[in-house]
Amino acid sequence: MTNIPTSVSPALRHALLAGAAAMACTPQFALAQSTDRGGVEEIIVTAQKRDESAQDVPIAITALGSDQLKSAGVTSTVDLKAAVPALNITTGTGGIGLPRIRGIGATGQGPGIENPVAVYVDGVYYGASFGILQNFFDTDQVTVLKGPQGTLFGRNATGGLIQMSTRGPDFDWNGKAEIGYGNYDTVHSAAYVSGGLTDTVAISLSGQYDNQQDGFGKNLFTGNDIQTNTSWAGRAKLLWKPSALTKVTLAGDFNGRNSAAPAFRNFTTNALGQNVPAQIEALGGDPHRDILADVDPYMTTRAWGTSLTVEQDFGSVSLKSITAYRHSKFNYNFDPDGTTVKRIEVDNHLYDKQFTQEVNLVSEGEGPFKWVLGGFYMHGNAGNDGSRTTGLFTFGNNGYVEDYNSIKLDSFAGFAEGTYSFGENTHLIAGIRYTSDKRSLSAYDVSFNGNVPPAGLTTISDTINEGKTFNKVTWRLSLDHRFSPELLAYASYNRGFRSGTFITQSDPIVLLQPELVDAYEVGIKSDLFGRRVRFNLSGYFYDEKNIQVMQVISGAQTVYNADGAHIYGIDADLTWRVTSDLRLFGGFNWTHARYTDFDTAIITTPYPLPAGFTIPTGQTCLGTNGNPYAQLGGNCLLIGDASGNKLQNTPSFTASIGGAYDLETGIGKFTLAGNYYYNSGFVGSPDERVKQGAYNTADASLTWRSASDNLFIRLWGKNLTNEFYWSQIGASNSGDNGTYAAPRTYGVTAGFDF
Repeated sequence: MTNIPTSVSPALRHALLAGAAAMACTPQFALAQSTDRGGVEEIIVTAQKRDESAQDVPIAITALGSDQLKSAGVTSTVDLKAAVPALNITTGTGGIGLPRIRGIGATGQGPGIENPVAVYVDGVYYGASFGILQNFFDTDQVTVLKGPQGTLFGRNATGGLIQMSTRGPDFDWNGKAEIGYGNYDTVHSAAYVSGGLTDTVAISLSGQYDNQQDGFGKNLFTGNDIQTNTSWAGRAKLLWKPSALTKVTLAGDFNGRNSAAPAFRNFTTNALGQNVPAQIEALGGDPHRDILADVDPYMTTRAWGTSLTVEQDFGSVSLKSITAYRHSKFNYNFDPDGTTVKRIEVDNHLYDKQFTQEVNLVSEGEGPFKWVLGGFYMHGNAGNDGSRTTGLFTFGNNGYVEDYNSIKLDSFAGFAEGTYSFGENTHLIAGIRYTSDKRSLSAYDVSFNGNVPPAGLTTISDTINEGKTFNKVTWRLSLDHRFSPELLAYASYNRGFRSGTFITQSDPIVLLQPELVDAYEVGIKSDLFGRRVRFNLSGYFYDEKNIQVMQVISGAQTVYNADGAHIYGIDADLTWRVTSDLRLFGGFNWTHARYTDFDTAIITTPYPLPAGFTIPTGQTCLGTNGNPYAQLGGNCLLIGDASGNKLQNTPSFTASIGGAYDLETGIGKFTLAGNYYYNSGFVGSPDERVKQGAYNTADASLTWRSASDNLFIRLWGKNLTNEFYWSQIGASNSGDNGTYAAPRTYGVTAGFDF
């Protein structure tokens, strides 16, 4: 580990890190146009559906341009946590992204479960949680909005949202291409080209291919590599601009991934009472990176989509319409029981289809009142397509159970927001939104028992058809005042809503209640010392109800509700343009997130049960086969009280410090960049028994660009200290287990621009 020495108290360690972050700065604002070349340049965002400086928007925002993404070592969605205060991203089942902002996020996943941190790419909502892990080669800007977004955006979001904008068509021909090689026999290639086809039509094409051929570890039972990864993606855009007032963009994209994941490993004992790390060491393996499983994990994702964006300027108002369709598939096969005995094997086949239509009408006048009107429709269909469970606990490994289900969504929403200016410096914002989500479920199981002669017995369960409509009004109130050109202060109250759904993995099927968040926030945004230092600070308090909590039972993930939680904390970030060649960045977040009422939590007790342990009357250890008092390993899962405990996957403290330095020479420009990230750790279960300890990561790069500025070579490294930490942790009836994050990786990338 590379932590601050343990002799330093946790409070002092946090203070030291916070102080260091306050002396550095977060890569919060991409270097865009500015009237002061020596200061921190502005970035324009569309957080309120119109182009505005991020420093004028009364919302806690982190916006990263392509240069800042490179400086911080951010190449994909998962990396964002190292550059965005209050954002933590874990991964579920190897291919599902679980972003969490200020303690609000998803631990559960599955058909119909949308993340409370919404993800948008070029204005298109990505509802499938296994489709949000994006590579950033052709990304122009990433903007993270913190807190509930209950009015202006397509889907309601209780935690916040991540907006990704990709490079679009340009009428002047330009492009870039790069190739690279890294450890673990990893090859990388990517290209982008854009230009005008006619005076009114332009096109852009981009593609990326990555292949990590050596695994981060091995399955010692089969001898095969695990945590290998091959991914590819492509995007095409066609722009038609018949006049300066009209813009039509047709876009299409696809991406795929094949990976030997998820590589679950038990922390200590498995369901048979065997010490898994000791077994791995005895076989000469690495207990951090290797696993023991009777099957190799395997995962594939496939996704594609298309969108049509029409923008029309009518003078006093502008109209924007986004029509989009997305289709995603996610298949994964793994051994969740932590043994080399074929007790449970899961082979899941998930799909997600969605059609969305959003229309925005935005006032463009110069008067004291500005407004936004909008509407949103979404039709979704997500489910399991023959997800199969086999093993000794399924007809003695002589049969299977397959799940077939479909959860459909028809969502209608209308929203309005107005901003009234009291003079030049004071603004009152009020917004309201009405959402109606209709969920419908169709589900049945197919069971095959091969033990029934002569040829086995197939049983099809009765089809379950249910429906439920969730209606909710949400709103936003905000007051901001600019005390000077350098200082803005604001206060806001937002209500966010996350729709309920059916949880098909539970038996019987569960109706998950909608999540509701009331968020109160105050903050300042400032530009100091001749705009060389930018300091932004916000404090917040959230009252969250009907929190959606995940639990794995016998390899199946179910989700249930906790009654409520209180969350409060502080975000701070700083950007310092020391000189025209030296840029520093950093930031920190402190969050206190606790369940208030949670007497229906699943509490885990490791087997063998301690002396005198008594199972409460009317309960059984969920997922346990056989006498619970005779079990040698795994966990007894019982219903209990977790009130006052920490929320999962929520670090109390995070901090990042980094920078970039340019050195001009006779042979070109050299840029040295790096980023350090500290995470205080988090719990993985409501009972706080399974924990990820504090960890640190450090990324760095050295880039040479030719004097003509069109050729570059970059040496890069990520997680340079080779810190070991878990990207997912949890406690199931099979024991305490998780999947680990990437070890040290490094390589070289070369490319050119034109």
